[in-house]
Amino acid sequence: MIASVAMEAELWCRYSRDRDTDAWNQLATLYGPWAASVARSVHRRVWAYPVDLEDFVQNARVGLLEAMSRYDPDRGIAFQAYAKPRIRGAVFNGLKAVLGDRPTPRDEARLKARLHSLQRSHDGESDAFDTVVNTIAELGLGLLLDEVVQSQAASGTGEGYAYARASEVEARLAAAVERLPQRLALIIRAHYYEHLQFQELAATLGVTKGRVSQLHRAGLERLRMLVQDLP
Repeated sequence: MIASVAMEAELWCRYSRDRDTDAWNQLATLYGPWAASVARSVHRRVWAYPVDLEDFVQNARVGLLEAMSRYDPDRGIAFQAYAKPRIRGAVFNGLKAVLGDRPTPRDEARLKARLHSLQRSHDGESDAFDTVVNTIAELGLGLLLDEVVQSQAASGTGEGYAYARASEVEARLAAAVERLPQRLALIIRAHYYEHLQFQELAATLGVTKGRVSQLHRAGLERLRMLVQDLP
């Protein structure tokens, strides 16, 4: 917690009611280190490119000030919950301006390992058409997970309150992941939400990369059935 609840509430009251510039400056100072930590968390994910951390921090400050200017404390949403998507969005938008549409080498490696895992999962099926359909369905589910995570991270261009509410797709996927067996859920969360590669997961769990690949495809297979079964 960067400040007491009472202190934050008082500062927001002073700014929203009187447009007190001193309160604004104090709020910006209080939230500055937290915004910088959000920038650092994004920077750690794109280590494969020589992108300057200070640029990330600067973009995070821009997102912070924008979020502060739009925030309404009377809506009952905590500022950090409201502001985090906007700050992350500002950081990712700055990153996209540098990288364009190129995936990082790290992302390319993750996608190749994922595709290899899913292709192997259906090697024993007798019907070639079913093999293709099942592989595409599971790969598509993985890409949908990527899209949900990316939209959460880069949602800085729309209304912040909309991003504070879980979408129907996010809610269904989250509910399905929660119903996975513990080990499969761990693999899915680590690979899609934390962006860990299979090799990193293998080292962390003390198993082979092949075993992680098996658990990944089993997790997606089970997740696909769970999503279909949800009301």
